[in-house]
Amino acid sequence: MKANTSILAAITIASSLVACNNATTEAKPAPSGKLAGKWVQPIPGQEPAMQGFQLNPDGTASSINMHTLIYDKWELKGDTLILWNHTTGVKVESNSIDTNIVKHITDSTLILTGRNGMEFSYTREK
Repeated sequence: MKANTSILAAITIASSLVACNNATTEAKPAPSGKLAGKWVQPIPGQEPAMQGFQLNPDGTASSINMHTLIYDKWELKGDTLILWNHTTGVKVESNSIDTNIVKHITDSTLILTGRNGMEFSYTREK
């Protein structure tokens, strides 16, 4: 009986340690309020020109220096940033939804991971 009690106590302690460890390593969702603002990145091959998007607190979005890709609205679900957009002024106009994981966010930096695993880095424009 004493051996069973010791084993049960050891299992309980081990379970508690695992639960505590998992709680501290889980990713926390990005706060949506922190995402609102203008986020830009250099246009490849046209530096120092910048492009990006503006996320408004009311859930609307707009493009910055992108004339054929127009962002319409945004939503944050957990750590996933969802951006609704459409194209205009191109041969085949379309509607699309971009989904990106918010990998890192500070007051000045946003790093997103796309569906293909590619990372996109943005800085907050003031």
